[in-house]
Amino acid sequence: MHLSVVVLVCLSLAFVTQTQGNISSSCLDCIGEIEGGGSGCNRDVGSLSCGRYQIKEPYYTDCRQPGSGWRSCAADDTCSRTCVQNYMSRYARRCARQLGKPKSQLTCQDYGRLHNGGPNGCRKSSTISYAARISSQCGLN
Repeated sequence: MHLSVVVLVCLSLAFVTQTQGNISSSCLDCIGEIEGGGSGCNRDVGSLSCGRYQIKEPYYTDCRQPGSGWRSCAADDTCSRTCVQNYMSRYARRCARQLGKPKSQLTCQDYGRLHNGGPNGCRKSSTISYAARISSQCGLN
């Protein structure tokens, strides 16, 4: 019986991790494809961006620091996906306000703008081309 409780707790935690952000798995996959960072780090706009999602250290701090550290989390698919989900969950309401729509109507393009441009990315014109790539490369709105 003790083992079944442990299994239920683990499954519950996995469900919470998968659903805490409003971003879909297909959208996460698309952002990862566009960023295309692999597991290493690259110099980007004067600082390091690491992993598939090209996560910078301040982004990692904003995503509530899952895992055991910024670089190791960025290199790990499960941890980095959790980080992006947490980040989206944290800033989705702000993004929705910036776009003048309910949070429930945010699209993958909107989440892409948020990922690419930071907490105020949904109002930055510089993130519009990133949103267009989500549509053209992945066929997502």
